[in-house]
Amino acid sequence: MQENLGIAGPAQMEKRHYGILYSFGLAVLLPLVLSAVYLWGFARDQYISSMSFSVRTESLQSATDLLGGLSSITGSSSSDVDILTQFIASSDLIEIINKEIDLRDAFSQAWPRDFIYAFNPSGQREDLNDYWNNIVTTQSENGILTLSVRSYDPKITHDITLAIYEASRDLINRLSDEAHSDATRFSRDELQSGELRLSAAREAMTNFRLEAKIVDPNVTLQAQMGILTQLQAQLAETLVQRNLLSRSARETDPRLNEANRKISALQAQIEVEQQKFSRGGQGPGEDDYATLFADFERLTSDLLFAEEAYRSAQLTYTAALAEAKRTARYLVAHVQPTLAEKSRYPNRFTKLIVVGLFVSLMWSVGLLIFYSIRDRR
Repeated sequence: MQENLGIAGPAQMEKRHYGILYSFGLAVLLPLVLSAVYLWGFARDQYISSMSFSVRTESLQSATDLLGGLSSITGSSSSDVDILTQFIASSDLIEIINKEIDLRDAFSQAWPRDFIYAFNPSGQREDLNDYWNNIVTTQSENGILTLSVRSYDPKITHDITLAIYEASRDLINRLSDEAHSDATRFSRDELQSGELRLSAAREAMTNFRLEAKIVDPNVTLQAQMGILTQLQAQLAETLVQRNLLSRSARETDPRLNEANRKISALQAQIEVEQQKFSRGGQGPGEDDYATLFADFERLTSDLLFAEEAYRSAQLTYTAALAEAKRTARYLVAHVQPTLAEKSRYPNRFTKLIVVGLFVSLMWSVGLLIFYSIRDRR
C-alpha cells in the first residue's frame, strides 16, 4: 500500500515577513534616501588645496671641510614635524590666520542650508578650533608634512593653505633664532662679564696713576736709583778729595771744611733718598716705594688676568657664534599650494555607500538580536 506524498504549495507572505520589509525600509532605505537628498540637494561643493613641505637642516662645514665638497643638507627631525603638526592644529595659528582671512565667514558660506558640513557662525572659539581640525588635516611621512585644507571657495582655500605655510615658516625661523641665542647665551654672558672685569681693572690702574702721579713705577724707580747712584758717586769722590787734603793741609784749611760740609750734605741727601725705599718713607703719592710697587704689581696682575680672561671669553663667544651659524633650519615647500578647479568634497557616492553599509549592518544586527530574543521565549 503506497502513501500519497503531499506536495508543498506556493510560499505565501506572512506577517513577520512584512515586518522585516517594513523594518528594512525604515532602517535602511529611508536613511539612504534622506542621505542622498541631503548630499545632492543641500550639501555644497567644497574645494581642497594641498601642499607638502619639510624642515631642512643645513650644516655649514668649516673651511677645511669645504675643500672636500659642499655643505651638507639633512632632512627634518621628527621633533620638527611634531612641532609643526601641533602648531597647525593649535588655536594660536587660527588667530594668526584669522587676522588675514575671516575664517568664520569662509567656513559658514553654506550655513544654514548645509548644516552638517558648514560652520555655525554663532559658534564659540572652541567650536571654530574643532571645525578647523576637521577641515585642516596633516600627514607626515619620512619627514615630509602634507597639508590639506578645504572650504567652499577655491581661492580662499588656496589663501588659507599659503597663510598656514607662511606662519609655519615664521615659527621655524623664530625657533632657529632662539636656538642660536640659547647656544651663545652662556658665552655671551661670559664675554660681558669679562668686559666689565677688564673695564674695572683699567679704571683701577688709571686711578692708581692719578693718585701716585706716575705713569710707570719702573721708570720712576730707575730714575730714583739713578739719582741715588749719582749721589753715592759724588760722596765717594768727595771722600777721596778730603783724604787727599787731610794729608797735606791743616785742619783749619777752608778747603777741608768745605769738603766736610759737602760730605755731610751728600750723606743727608742719600739718607733721604734711601728713606723713600723703606717702610713709612715718602715716595710719590706720599707712599713708600715698597707699598707703591706692591699696589702696582697687584693692579698689573689684575689687569693682565682681566685681559687674558676677556680674550679667552671673546674667542669662546666667536667659536660659539660660528658653531650656532653652522646649523640653520628653514622650511622648504616641495609641492606649492594647489588652486582647485574641481570639487572633490563631499565625495557623495562614497559617503552614500558608507551610510548604506552602516545602516544595513545595523539593521542586520538588530534583526538577528530580535529573532534571537523571540526564539528564547
